[in-house]
Amino acid sequence: MDKKIDLTKDELQKLAIFLQKKIGISLESAKLQRFKRKIEDILIERNIENFNIFYHQLRFLQNEELIQDLINAVTVNETYFWREHEQFITLVEEVLPKYVQKGITPRVRILVSPCSSGEELYSIMLAILQKKDLLSKLNIEMLGIDIDSKMIHKAKKALYTKRSIEKLPQELLEKYFTKVGSFYQLDSSLRNAAHFMQANIFDQELHKKLGHFDIIFSRNMLIYFNKEDKQRCYKIFYELLKENAYLFLGHADANEIDKKLFLPLQAGFHLFKKI
Repeated sequence: MDKKIDLTKDELQKLAIFLQKKIGISLESAKLQRFKRKIEDILIERNIENFNIFYHQLRFLQNEELIQDLINAVTVNETYFWREHEQFITLVEEVLPKYVQKGITPRVRILVSPCSSGEELYSIMLAILQKKDLLSKLNIEMLGIDIDSKMIHKAKKALYTKRSIEKLPQELLEKYFTKVGSFYQLDSSLRNAAHFMQANIFDQELHKKLGHFDIIFSRNMLIYFNKEDKQRCYKIFYELLKENAYLFLGHADANEIDKKLFLPLQAGFHLFKKI
């Protein structure tokens, strides 16, 4: 007989409290129900008999593999190439040219957090490639971070479904992708130029691990945080950014941003500058 696990609302709520304290994700009851089956599958796959054992390993034994399984189960990674591409156009036409200097090739560091399975970071790379003059005048370094270890693996592999690439301009698809069965794989030269690592934005050692950035893209992450953790995240971005650096947010992420930290530049494009 197949093993049956049926988590109660109270048990799911315990997990919600644990996740909020651990990684800052705020999950309401309706959202928890969406992930119920995926969480139950973790217990079944790992032969954990009941919730009490599961919770004990998470909360008290700090089983990192189990914690990562839970994080992977409740993080939504809905993304695709060229999503809200107007921000990429603003980046290459208005922001990056500000870093061009005569006689030298400055390094410009761009962080994508969260990077999910890589579509956003690679979209930025493709937008930059269309501006050949920028490539010759700037040394651009790109890093993507995500709390979901499976997404980091997918980003490094850069193998995508038709749905992921359907918004991409045809000329970019033909030039930089190879058909692999029913999938599309990004050219190795671009894969090798991108850097990805698993990281929690609330990690106290994050600044030491990552360094500082000229530009940060963070789209559709803050919607999972409560007001307090949103403010924490804004301050973390502020600390990660260099002086007079830029922050791109998703349309639902800019609510309640601290105007003492960031100056809005283009409301419609959710572009901010560190004050």
